[in-house]
Amino acid sequence: METQKNAFSSIFGFIMTAIGFAVGVGSIWRFPYLVGENGGALYLIAYVAIIAIIGIPLLTAEISMGFNTQKSPVLAYQTLAPGKMWYLGGYVHLIAGILIISYTLPVYAWILKYLVATPMGAFKDLNAGQVEGYFGTFSADKWQVLIFALVNIVINGLVVSGGVKKGVERLSKFLLPLLGIIMLILIIFELRLPHATEGVTFLLKPDFSKFSLESMQSALGQAFFAVGIAMLASMVFGSYIKNKTENIGKSSTIICVALVCAGLLAGFMIFPVLFSVGLAPAAGPGLTFISLPNAFNQIPLGTLMGTLFYLGFYIAAVTSSAGVAESVVGLFMDQFKMKRRIALTITLALMTVIGTFCIFSDALFNLIDLIENTYLLTLGALCIAIFVGWVWGIDKFIAAANVKSKFFQIWLKVTVKYVSPIAIIVIFVGSFIA
Repeated sequence: METQKNAFSSIFGFIMTAIGFAVGVGSIWRFPYLVGENGGALYLIAYVAIIAIIGIPLLTAEISMGFNTQKSPVLAYQTLAPGKMWYLGGYVHLIAGILIISYTLPVYAWILKYLVATPMGAFKDLNAGQVEGYFGTFSADKWQVLIFALVNIVINGLVVSGGVKKGVERLSKFLLPLLGIIMLILIIFELRLPHATEGVTFLLKPDFSKFSLESMQSALGQAFFAVGIAMLASMVFGSYIKNKTENIGKSSTIICVALVCAGLLAGFMIFPVLFSVGLAPAAGPGLTFISLPNAFNQIPLGTLMGTLFYLGFYIAAVTSSAGVAESVVGLFMDQFKMKRRIALTITLALMTVIGTFCIFSDALFNLIDLIENTYLLTLGALCIAIFVGWVWGIDKFIAAANVKSKFFQIWLKVTVKYVSPIAIIVIFVGSFIA
């Protein structure tokens, strides 16, 4: 059976692929901005604490479901709780995975456009207003955005068509070290610029006046979505681990630590250059597609540095999207006994159709973004926490995860069974009252 060929070459391959999936667009620009605007070091401490309390335990739980059953989500739920309706949670994860790689296609198109435009000197000699106008004109040209989105779909298709070892694992093993090198080059270069240390201060200086209950809720949400709980991929990737003695808790910890480090490095990569030229950081697309091109225009070797930045930005984006696409394909193959070619064709078709509608309709883009982030992922994570803690059984989970440390075992029991469900409900309720 073709699904039996889905396996990582080693635990290192799994960890690299999982890190590639987790370190996506949000970690590169959204996390650093949130740190700076919500109390600096205070927000960072809260974020790290939440990763430890909810991120690592739930990631361990999700991976363990796939690891223990060697099946994709729907079948994993059915295997662990036969005759019960918990398998519907697997379909929630599937829908979440399909939507996340489809409705975000406009963002991938923007990154690819800037990766092409920057080395060609498109922003050279443009003033701040012209750079802003460039982004506005391109993002409003829906057909051009669609062309770049289709290029991204083709790239994802080529990666996933190679299978697990020769596809997403090989991509992550090659591109993640490259991403790390790019980030370090940019950081070393930018920290040498005048006033660059002001950007570091913006990130790391504790500011009690900016930290509030809303900041804590923001840290909860960012940690929750950064780890990628309930996005399908972690459970599918768990089923690709064939060595039954692997310590899943240890692997999950490494993945989450890498995620935090990537967010910090992104902050050191972005804000020193902004502050060195006197630009205030902006949220959303304005940070990456307006403020940074202006900053790169005003520094030595700006075109080269800008090109490296957008290359690194796209590496983070494509390793994440390819990882989720592989998980969707893997579920189709396992659940419906499809060959990879057919499963991949269906996945790419869904991406194209949903993504195209989202490109041409901002309202639909915003609606799916709301449904995905407010409902599907929250519901999916709550499903995992309750299922693992109360249905499958916390002791069976600990045994399946091969966690040896007594402290870590107790930590997982308390957090998965009690703390995580409460924290997830807090996120969900807070999204309505904030």
